[in-house]
This record gives sequence, structure tokens and C-alpha cells, in this order.
Amino acid sequence: MPKQEYRLDDIEHRTTHNEEDDDRKREATSVRNLFVKKGIPCLSYTSSSIYMTLAQKYVVTQLKSVKSIFLFYQNAVALLLFFPAYLGWLRRFGIKRYDFWDSSLALEVLPLGVTYSVMLYSSNWALALLTVPMVSVLKNLGPIFITLMESVTDNKPISLPSIVSMAMLLFGSVVAGYHDLKFDLVGYTSMGLNVGANLAHVHLTKRLQKRGRVRKEVSLHYQSIFMCMLLLPLMMYEDLGAILRDLSRQPSDVLFAFVSTGINGIVIALTSMWCIEATSGSTYSMVGALNKIPSSIIGTVLFRDPIDVLNLVGVALGLLGGVCFTAAAIYSL
Repeated sequence: MPKQEYRLDDIEHRTTHNEEDDDRKREATSVRNLFVKKGIPCLSYTSSSIYMTLAQKYVVTQLKSVKSIFLFYQNAVALLLFFPAYLGWLRRFGIKRYDFWDSSLALEVLPLGVTYSVMLYSSNWALALLTVPMVSVLKNLGPIFITLMESVTDNKPISLPSIVSMAMLLFGSVVAGYHDLKFDLVGYTSMGLNVGANLAHVHLTKRLQKRGRVRKEVSLHYQSIFMCMLLLPLMMYEDLGAILRDLSRQPSDVLFAFVSTGINGIVIALTSMWCIEATSGSTYSMVGALNKIPSSIIGTVLFRDPIDVLNLVGVALGLLGGVCFTAAAIYSL
């Protein structure tokens, strides 16, 4: 009898042990599935976004005169998205077939095309003259003005967490800017223009969305067209031959960064849609805010930008304020 009891206890112990193993396997499988379904889209968008900032910074610091043709190339390549969309290959991202040109739609998107062009051009100017952390912090000021504008136009109260994070952003930007060892008036003016264009762009986008006639991918398509059209007269006054010769003489890593940004622009468009589809708009916003932290750290190390302790504190406070602001916005949804 004692032996039989031992065997029964042993069987019960083994059964319990097997059930625990099964639970652990199920948990591991669920974590793996969660990472594949949600983690990979977020990481894909994060890596492509960080790479775009650093590659653009690298190109425009090596060759400042290339800015116009650089942006023209990026937007011309972005127009290639039309072909897979037209063939129906992007339906899984919610992108339906659309015409390459429709005059009525083009007129509706024209104001967005202008603000979009100012945003991209001023951002490139700023990257050529300022450090990556300063550009990241100053870009975070855009959501503050957008929030203030919406509180007035839509009569929306601003929550206390949003006010605190906005104060962190503003204070961090002032401290970082005051102690910026690479201060450049043109660079700061470019970022001011960038924030203003971003504010106008968001306002115009909301007005366009309320009409509900132009889909997001179609709007992006026409914005790229208008960017190319607006850059053409600017490029006519530049010595394109000399710029292209200077570009061809650059080291292979600069040429690789130049070419890869065009392809990466398409990757960002697809991965951002993939991230939103796999998670949510709020998660996408949070990932976008968190992106600025590693890009600032890598940019400082990679480009060896001069930075002192107070400038570093201001940048860190500004970036943290950006994350807190995004979290507050998500919590209030």
C-alpha cells in the first residue's frame, strides 16, 4: 500500500509539473505572437524613422548645397507608391487604388502641399545647422501650439498632465537653446518656420478630413507632387551641374545615405500604416515621441556635436516632456 500511495503522489506531481510546463509554453507562445503582431511593426517604424533623421543629417552636413535636389529626389521616389497601390498590392494596409492626377483633388490638397513643402525644406535647413537633439526638442514644440489652437477653436479644456508636460517642454527648450554651444540664428529661424508650417498643416489637414473626400494616401501622393513642382523653379536658379558633380565626388557612405533616404521614405510610409493597423493611433503617437530619444543620443555620438551639461539637461527635459505630453494626450482619449 505505501508503494501504491507513493506512485499516486508521484503521478499527481508529474501531472502538475506537466501542466505548469504547458502554461509556460502557452505564455511564451502568446508573448512571441504579441511581439510578431505588434512589436515588429513598431520596431520597423522606429528604426526607419530614426535612420531617416540621421541619414538626412549626414547628407546635408556633408554637402549643404544638395538640399533642393535631395528633397526633390525623396518626393519623386515617394510617388512610386502609386504603382503598387494602383495594382492593388497595398490593400492590406487599407490603401485603395487611386488616379495619379485628378485636378479637383489636386486643388483641394494644394494648401497642404505648400505647408508640407515648407515643413520638409525648413527641417532640412535646421538639420544642416543645428544638432539632432536640438531639432528633436524644438520639433516637440509643435504639439504645444497645436493643443493651444485646438483648445481655442474646439473649446477643449487642457488637462493638468498636459499643462505640466507642456511646461517641461518649454522650459527644456529654453534651457537647451540658451546653453546650445552650436547656436545658429538661421537654424533656429528654420525651426520656427517648421513649427509654424506644422501648425498650419495640422489645421488644414483636419479641415480636409472633415470633408471626407480625400483619403490619407491620396493626400500624401499630391503633397509629394506639389513638393516636386515647387522645388523645380528653385532648382532652376541653382547650378545643378556643379551640385551633382560635388555629390558624385562624395564618399560612398554619403552616396549610400543619399540614395537610401528615397527608399526609406517609402518604408516609413508603409511601416507607419502597418504600425497603426497593428496597434492604434495612440500607440503610433507614443512610438513617434519615443523615437526622438534614441535619435538624439545616436546623433550626438555619431556627429560629435558640442554639448555641455545644462544643454544636455535641457534636451533631456524637453524629450521627457514630449513623451509625457503624448502619454497625457493618449490618456485623455
